[in-house]
Formats: sequence, C-alpha cells, structure tokens
Amino acid sequence: MIRKCCESDFDSIHSIVNDAAQAYREVIPADRWNEEYMTKKELCEEINDGVVFWGWEEY
Repeated sequence: MIRKCCESDFDSIHSIVNDAAQAYREVIPADRWNEEYMTKKELCEEINDGVVFWGWEEY
C-alpha cells in the first residue's frame, strides 16, 4: 500500500535519502556533495517547507 509518510518515518526517510545519494555520488556536482548528503536538520527544514514523502508499506 502506498501511504503518506508520517513523523515516525523520519529516520527511515533520512536513511533512504542518503543511501540514494550514494548511488548518484558521481553525478551529483562536487559543490553540492557533502559526506552526509542531507543532514537531519536539512531534512526537517525541507519537510517544514512543505516537502511531502510517500512510501510503500507491505502488510
């Protein structure tokens, strides 16, 4: 089932974003790359600015 992610999904979202960034490390411009691509603080700011995440959940 696809569902809107909630606050309890925050750590999972953070991990997925940073894991995915590793897959594109050679494509992401060097001036945009950080060893932790997105910090928890940055992710929180994005969510507060209106970014919404959706995820797949299997039962």
